[in-house]
Amino acid sequence: MRWLKAAIMGGLIVAVLTVAGVWGPARGGAEATGYRVEPAGHMASDRAAHQATLLQEGDVLVTGGCTGNHCGRTLASAELYDPATRRFHPAAPMHVPRASHAAARLPDGRVLVAGGWDGSGPTATAEVYDPRTDAWTRVGDMTTARASGIAVPLADGRVLVAGGGQGRLGNLASVEVFDPATSTFSAVGSAATNHYLATRLADGRVLLTGGEGADGSILATSEILDPGTGTFAATGAMATARVKHAAALLHDGRVLVIGGSDRRGYAARFASTELYEPGSGTFSPGPDLRRGRHKIRDAIAVLPSGDVVVAGGAARPEVYDHARHAFVPVDGDIGGPRMFATATLLPSGDVLVLGGYDDHTQPSAAAWLIEPGTP
Repeated sequence: MRWLKAAIMGGLIVAVLTVAGVWGPARGGAEATGYRVEPAGHMASDRAAHQATLLQEGDVLVTGGCTGNHCGRTLASAELYDPATRRFHPAAPMHVPRASHAAARLPDGRVLVAGGWDGSGPTATAEVYDPRTDAWTRVGDMTTARASGIAVPLADGRVLVAGGGQGRLGNLASVEVFDPATSTFSAVGSAATNHYLATRLADGRVLLTGGEGADGSILATSEILDPGTGTFAATGAMATARVKHAAALLHDGRVLVIGGSDRRGYAARFASTELYEPGSGTFSPGPDLRRGRHKIRDAIAVLPSGDVVVAGGAARPEVYDHARHAFVPVDGDIGGPRMFATATLLPSGDVLVLGGYDDHTQPSAAAWLIEPGTP
């Protein structure tokens, strides 16, 4: 390996890995704030590109994902994590195998899952899980088959589904909503360009950022969707075109856009972040991550303190310390870079990190807890 050869030639054996951003020189001067990683058992299956949804009772529903060698098989299975015992229990399987699907808890406590890869291609199917009966019910199909779509719960109880794609055609510009009252989807319209990520703002509008066009170009454009009127409006562009990024709504109403990559993928994992100001509709530079990360959309969690845990894309999680406006390392690691992992904020304030795959596309069944400690 080039890093080891260079270290030996220089008369030193370097005890840190720079491959996949596991270890290496830290960015910035801020140090750990007391957050630490603890093992939390193992799921029944290796999973990546799954979903983990917090239920009203406090358990976490884990659905689908890909498993096996190079993540080559799509799962219909589901399981439940009990935070009190730190154990996983089987749940009823979905009707359709799904990976890279969208999921959201509905106001009545049920969970909607929609789309994803079903093992042969993107699907438009959707179903709802009822934790009281441990049963799945098929609901109306989406208006468009999509994988890697994102579900955004709206203030009125509906769920907006945006983004996603259909193989090599890039991300989709179309947006639709699920109405729990009718168990059906309806089209909202289409944005001016394709987008990867949707983030609900404090005022109920939805910010659409980045994405990949049908020609493979990566986009810096952003738009605002008003779900009440179904209208789209242009807003400021990001400084960096990015896809496979994450975004967090901060307590002050701004949106922190985190990492991602361009069309080079692994070779261009971004450490940069940007801050969107809804009042002015503009982006400004945010603090750099300590490691470049991508494929992290579902692997972040906003804590009650206002800090943001970033758990995926590198072995060592880090936290956006809102008071210091800097990223700080977590004490411990999650055993690998864990792309397409999930991070779920538990009622205890801990963050449950599940699965994900490594740089060789091998998924993991490992579960971890990121615990806020005492600085």
